[in-house]
Amino acid sequence: MPTISTITARAEFTNALVTAYKERTAPTNFLRSFFRNVEKSTNSISIAVQRGTEKIAVDVERGTNGNLNKFNRSTEKIFVPPYYSEFFNINELDVYNTLFTQQDIEISIFADFLTEVVEKMAILQDTIERAYEKQCADVLTTGIVSLNAQTNIDFRRRAASLVDLGAGNYWTDAIDPAVSFNAAGDFLRKTGLSNSTTLDAILGGNLITTLLNNASVRARGAIFQYGLDKIVMPTPTATSVGATFHGQISAGVYQVRLWSYNQYYQDAAGVSQPYLDPKRVIVLPQNPNFILAFAAVPQLPSANGGIIRKGAYLFDDYLDARKKNHIMEVQSAGVAIPVSVDQIYTMKVIL
Repeated sequence: MPTISTITARAEFTNALVTAYKERTAPTNFLRSFFRNVEKSTNSISIAVQRGTEKIAVDVERGTNGNLNKFNRSTEKIFVPPYYSEFFNINELDVYNTLFTQQDIEISIFADFLTEVVEKMAILQDTIERAYEKQCADVLTTGIVSLNAQTNIDFRRRAASLVDLGAGNYWTDAIDPAVSFNAAGDFLRKTGLSNSTTLDAILGGNLITTLLNNASVRARGAIFQYGLDKIVMPTPTATSVGATFHGQISAGVYQVRLWSYNQYYQDAAGVSQPYLDPKRVIVLPQNPNFILAFAAVPQLPSANGGIIRKGAYLFDDYLDARKKNHIMEVQSAGVAIPVSVDQIYTMKVIL
């Protein structure tokens, strides 16, 4: 069978790994799809959020002074984002000793070894992906990103954006969900300054069933040729991996696209936890101004030819200080940021 020199294979290993790793399609996370990626080469991230205005200009008499405008400084916060580092020892793989002790190795065996390393690196990256999905869920649910060692990040969402409909107004009571969505749309329009009349409603748990069983929704659906609501069979889309699209309903001047998101992750104790509160609904305008910002991971520029590497994910392979293990590592340092923090509306809809 065709063989390759182990010297050549070792020299090409990193390049081959990078190529194979870049060709891997990362899992699409639904909540992250509302955040666009921004990559920085600095160790910290500067957040500047300025709540805007829609003040109208007032005309003045010709020859007189105009109206003086003053702009308040935006609230700026600079911090080092959470750092994630996941690694494993590739020397524990069966083929590793063959690669570094024999003169030649079969190409097929080298390819299998490369595939196995890529698969394990992908598993490590997926753990970090889930952490970012959890960050996005925190931002959309409470506005507070919960991190390890109580180093939480509070984006100080307005109390008016965190609503408990209360007894008598829950979806299981006589309230029409369209009234709730209309209030959400008004907040996003007036306070969040969104011009979009198309809203995305993300329902946690099994709230889609609660919505469909609501008396007002059922009554509207029973009207012959009532065309304002269009709730359809669950439909997958390219950007909805993990979520289910159920159609849309009308709420005043707003069209509300309905998504259910009932996904889970394992916490540090190995307990399965939902990303979203099963009692709450998140309402967003179309194309909200949110980012997932990535800072530089810890590194020595001298080790990279004086260059600071940047990217959502970086990986390294190196020997430990005692030269006992050959380590492959995936690193990332990112944080979910709601730049337009008032473009989120969260409501508790059941008891």
